[in-house]
Amino acid sequence: MKIYSFFLFLILLSSCSKIPVPSTIAPSENTNVQPVSFGEEPTNYQNILKNYLIMNLKNYKTAKVEFSNLPSKFSIDHLGNNYSGYRVCLSINETRGEYYTGYKNHFFMIYNNKVNLHLYDSGLLTIPFSYCVSRNINNEYFIDDIPEQIEEISVDSMDSIELTQKENTNFQKLKNKFDKLRQENIELKKLNKDNSKTNEKNVNDLAKMDVPSEAYDDRDNIYISCIFDKISTTYIFNASEESFKLINKLDVVTYEVSFNDAYIVATNEALELTINRVTGKAALQGSIINKGMCNLADKTKF
Repeated sequence: MKIYSFFLFLILLSSCSKIPVPSTIAPSENTNVQPVSFGEEPTNYQNILKNYLIMNLKNYKTAKVEFSNLPSKFSIDHLGNNYSGYRVCLSINETRGEYYTGYKNHFFMIYNNKVNLHLYDSGLLTIPFSYCVSRNINNEYFIDDIPEQIEEISVDSMDSIELTQKENTNFQKLKNKFDKLRQENIELKKLNKDNSKTNEKNVNDLAKMDVPSEAYDDRDNIYISCIFDKISTTYIFNASEESFKLINKLDVVTYEVSFNDAYIVATNEALELTINRVTGKAALQGSIINKGMCNLADKTKF
């Protein structure tokens, strides 16, 4: 009798292990090979998600968000319906009362610039890791190389956040353009130097020529043209001399400058100018904040 009961228990246990998980607990990726419309590519996806979260998060002003990926084409089956479009995943930390509840995964499907599906870890619903992250060897880190600080942003500042990857195409194009301008600048200086040597004898023969008290050295100058409120402003940045100057006609205003590979921050009294060296976006902060766009200029045109 005991042996019979033991075998009956094993049969029941094996039967329970084969019960399928309901779709409400784990949505499934659509792997059917058939034509699917993904809609228009959401180039302004950050603003789309920002507006959606403002309308749907109870305490959106205190919520913190972290982007897990860039928009990519995706198709998913959920509750018997198929959803296709561009998926974006966020990790969101909301407040309940005075405390944060902790980061939870949120899955968004954007179709024709509208969010048509929003799923998140609720306890009953689980967002699989593969839905939010596409494996990419270029994004791998050794443990010792993991950054110590992670930037957190609020919902209100989402439309000003730029995402970068090691092989980001736009970043690489801008870097190539910048490197090309620097190389052309070096070649121009070399040509000017050769011409200077050729004419050195004639220059020395001009005995009556007035010699300026201070020579202007433009080595390694980077010329930047910025537009704020439809008004163009010209700056000259020199990394080797750690200098940054505003050029207004014949007036020169010197700024204190700090910089790294991604940003230039220049200050003059109550003004602070921040330039994103990757995207060209700029912010001029005084009593108010003006947003603008900056471009590199290849030396001078005249």
